[in-house]
Amino acid sequence: MSILEDGDFYEPCNVYLQVVKISPDGNVQTCRSTTPTPAVARFDKQGQSGTSARRAETDSEGFTTEDVYRVRFPRSFDEEYGELGAQAAIGWGLDAKGREAIWPIFGNVARHNRSERTRRAVYVIRRS
Repeated sequence: MSILEDGDFYEPCNVYLQVVKISPDGNVQTCRSTTPTPAVARFDKQGQSGTSARRAETDSEGFTTEDVYRVRFPRSFDEEYGELGAQAAIGWGLDAKGREAIWPIFGNVARHNRSERTRRAVYVIRRS
């Protein structure tokens, strides 16, 4: 067992997997599922680059904030559900009104496949 699988730092969350739907005019569309899938994940705060931090300051003079986290699921989750699609989202924590905060997946998955013991998929979530 790898230290990456240590359950002490995993937090409960809900994953809204990407699903495929057919629109009324017959087009295939992907969207986030309305049914959550319970899971656990590790959430690590990610530092912002100077460019994104400056952009956040100039957009509205500091009245909005942006949080960015790296998310890693246990390998058992990855094996059961595969990689999360671009329309997937993660429900983690609470928003200002006490509801589950929905964090969309930002960018592509980062795959680490160098060895069997350290292989993993890392996602980035961002919320403004």
